[in-house]
Amino acid sequence: MQDGIIVGIIFFSFAAVAFSFLYFAYRNKMALQETIRLAMEKGQNLSPESIEQILQSQAAPQKDFKRGILLVSLAVAIGLFGMLEGFDTTIIGLSLFPLALGAGYLLVWKFDQQAS
Repeated sequence: MQDGIIVGIIFFSFAAVAFSFLYFAYRNKMALQETIRLAMEKGQNLSPESIEQILQSQAAPQKDFKRGILLVSLAVAIGLFGMLEGFDTTIIGLSLFPLALGAGYLLVWKFDQQAS
């Protein structure tokens, strides 16, 4: 019974983090669009190059690295929690999901560095 509650809490936590990430990314994009719309309404010339520059300034070059480290750290924390509390392999196996995602982000970051 206790394992089920812990797994439910972990899944709820993942859902809350994913929802928060998507919600704040949406708000950021809407604020950026509102800024561009107001600038165009006030008569400022916005060339496609300037809009592209604004959008490029929003993309952090180390974003994949940060996400990868965060997810790998989360996986290690979940795995250690499962081992230290004496749970069965359910919790430890659950930690493989963020570990795989984090490793993927780190690989994308590494390949992106080699390409540029």
